[in-house]
Amino acid sequence: MYQFSNSAIFGAVSLLALTAGSGAIAQVSVDSNVETPIAVAMPIWSELADIVQIDASMEVASFYADRNYAPLFMANDAEVARAVIDALASQHLHALPEWGDRLEPLSRHVAAAVDGYPTAEGEVAFAEAYIALAQARLTGVVVPTRLSDDMYVFPPEISAATALDALAEQAAPVRYLMDLAPDHPDYAPLLALRAELEQVVANGGWGAADVPSGASIRAGERDERVPAIRARLLALGDIEGPRAQRVMPVVTPVATTQPLDDTPLDATSVSNAVQPDPTYMDDATVAALMAFQTRHGLNDDGVIGPKTLAALNTTADERLRQVLVNLERVRWTDWDRNEKHIYVNLADYRMWLRENGEELFTTRTVIGSSRHQTVEFSDTMTHLVVNPTWTVPRSIATEEILPALRDNPNYLNERNMTLIDDGTGVWTPSDTSLINWANFSESFFPWWIRQGPGPGNSLGNVKFMFPNQFAIYLHDTPSRSLFARDARAFSHGCVRVADPTGLAEVLLQPQSSDPLGLFQRHRATGRETTVNLQERPAVHIDYRTVWIDESGQVQYRDDVYGRDALVLNAMQDLGVQTGQPQG
Repeated sequence: MYQFSNSAIFGAVSLLALTAGSGAIAQVSVDSNVETPIAVAMPIWSELADIVQIDASMEVASFYADRNYAPLFMANDAEVARAVIDALASQHLHALPEWGDRLEPLSRHVAAAVDGYPTAEGEVAFAEAYIALAQARLTGVVVPTRLSDDMYVFPPEISAATALDALAEQAAPVRYLMDLAPDHPDYAPLLALRAELEQVVANGGWGAADVPSGASIRAGERDERVPAIRARLLALGDIEGPRAQRVMPVVTPVATTQPLDDTPLDATSVSNAVQPDPTYMDDATVAALMAFQTRHGLNDDGVIGPKTLAALNTTADERLRQVLVNLERVRWTDWDRNEKHIYVNLADYRMWLRENGEELFTTRTVIGSSRHQTVEFSDTMTHLVVNPTWTVPRSIATEEILPALRDNPNYLNERNMTLIDDGTGVWTPSDTSLINWANFSESFFPWWIRQGPGPGNSLGNVKFMFPNQFAIYLHDTPSRSLFARDARAFSHGCVRVADPTGLAEVLLQPQSSDPLGLFQRHRATGRETTVNLQERPAVHIDYRTVWIDESGQVQYRDDVYGRDALVLNAMQDLGVQTGQPQG
């Protein structure tokens, strides 16, 4: 069937043969006097040329034509093919579909190859399996835009030709397949966390049942739930084992002028006197709680309120599923992390400006409410607008401002707002308080509303523009109190920044020796002014609910928009196992 070179016949050698059914490797002896086809020999792959031209895609056919139909997977005792099988068998470790139906036919092809009868059909089957494997590992399996219009995310595209060329160029293709994963610093730590959480789940989770709800607990207070809270903090690692046993007793000093009584005390009395009150919220527990709150994006006030209690009661299984979703989200990411870019993590309510891996600036943010969710997408920031005017979106004008005008005809005058004729020719009086607003509705509102620059402007003193189809941008705000909250989803979709002056200063540094002065001079005019950026950073608005920070701490965030749940459901529909660990 195949022609082999003279090197196919040689002295006694051993071949690795795949034991039928078990996948185990066995040694097979070959007698030097028997002319047996050897898998490591190179046949003339005339049949491969016929098969790829008929059955394979154009990219696969072109790949093999360029290499004169030399095998990639079936060569050298099918070592690369066996590595593909190993990689497919470990798909669950990456929170990807296991594709078990592919393994049996592929194993038969390998068994034939190591017996000395590699087939062209097997070569093509492994090429197709590897392409699917590489695309899943590097770009994910879920299509974000199919889940929600607010997930305007496009995973990197890896063609069949690119995947095959990458493997063929490797000096160590087996190692390449073993390590196949996204080039992202978060990916390997998340894989390790997934393995750790699977073990926790297998061992029964983090201990006792949920801590009961109730009134907030503060430092120095007593509550029957404190022992359960302390046990949960110990299980989560926020209290170290030995330290957790050293809860300080409550000691109340009492002033006395009585002479010292040195009468020996009963041992039981001494023991009772120094026993700590387990219901007491002591300093060590408060410190551990604050560390826990920091890791979960909560205000580290040391108070056990509803949000902190909900985070404490999140099970290991729920955290595991969160990690699986975020592994998929990392696979969607192919940004250049060395370029200058603004990164907004919606779930963390925070933004960063980074370049070459260095953090140049960070601040808290307020994001869109659950009704007006901020979209995930990427774009490029081009300019700032200092002292911006605000043209009110039609939905806000008709759904929010119009009802307010019916109650208070002076609403616009009090907020430096004017009406702009939308072209219908309806009379626009200079004094809007004279209008009978009962005559207008959401379907009949013949104006735009514009708010002039000033201290009450809803966009504050500056907006940061990256023109996009969603009309989303970063901006200042006069509503400063919201930044103090730990959950900050209150806007109509744009991203408000807590320190807009600091962001403007660092963005203007490349084009001014006095960037802060430049910004303040524009502000002092009181006029709307556009300032183009000489260096235009990319903007990535992301949604990540689990990551490991630079200090090695696991960071968890709430699924504020429910988008993790959408991704998880899609992964399950595609065959990803998201429950108990695999055997």
